Amino acid sequence: MTTPPDSTLNAFSNTLTGNATQSGRDSADLQPYLVVLSGRDQGKQFPLAANRHILGRELSADIPIADPKISRRHCLLAINGRQAHLEDLNSTNGTFVNDRRISRHPLQLLDRIRIGDTYLKVDYKLPSEAVSEQALYEAANIDSMTKVLNRNAFISRAQQEFSYCKRNRSRLTVMMCDADHFKLTNDNYGHLAGDQVLRDLAKILQAEMRHEDLLARYGGEEFIMLLREISAEAAVALAERIRLTVLKHTFRYQNLTIPSTLSIGLCTRRVDAPMTLDDIVRTADDALYRAKKNGRNRVEIGN
Repeated sequence: MTTPPDSTLNAFSNTLTGNATQSGRDSADLQPYLVVLSGRDQGKQFPLAANRHILGRELSADIPIADPKISRRHCLLAINGRQAHLEDLNSTNGTFVNDRRISRHPLQLLDRIRIGDTYLKVDYKLPSEAVSEQALYEAANIDSMTKVLNRNAFISRAQQEFSYCKRNRSRLTVMMCDADHFKLTNDNYGHLAGDQVLRDLAKILQAEMRHEDLLARYGGEEFIMLLREISAEAAVALAERIRLTVLKHTFRYQNLTIPSTLSIGLCTRRVDAPMTLDDIVRTADDALYRAKKNGRNRVEIGN
């Protein structure tokens, strides 16, 4: 594919920073950011402080994007002053700018990048603007106590995952996790101690999940995980590993040691036409109820 001539080299008004400068902002104060426009990280932005950034699915990428259609090292985004270039790194599914597949391409103002099912754009803004936008993103999507997704953000992202699995008839697992006797924890040790237990539980769950999995605080002492393309056997093994890790973990707040265990209900399904996300969540929640009823500190599998 022939790369079109880069008009940004001769006309500053056509550069990524040109429009912002014409709006009355000094380009010297503007910094480049990569903004996620769709997908599970929608609204998130990454500062482009270095000259070269590898985008990919693997965690070692400079900018990791949790999208299964993205290659481990998918593309290179190069920033040189007012210029930005995007280069595909022989990815499986290609790199697109404004829905045209590219090998190497200069980015213009308002260009939309697509890798996998994720849309992105490069934007120049004041650092204070980026801080404010990041605060708004976290307020809308992140649980302030545990720093994982909140319920609303989870539902939105989980629906996208479900739609993907439905198109591809992929497996989807929902795992519901609930801290046992949490009311007694609050009553006996105080609400601040209970808050610390929830923060520790979130960290344990995050340590066990893959980058592409979803984790959220679903309400109170309840967490929910969503995992794509994992077998029922592997899901049970993961749930048991999490349960044992929580059982062996020493939960502490100040000079207090707080005994805590976890009950887990899970459901794994290969998604087909008549099924809904609510069906899978409800089945996992019913399994969690059985785990509580059957003595707690156990894993139950949805029927």
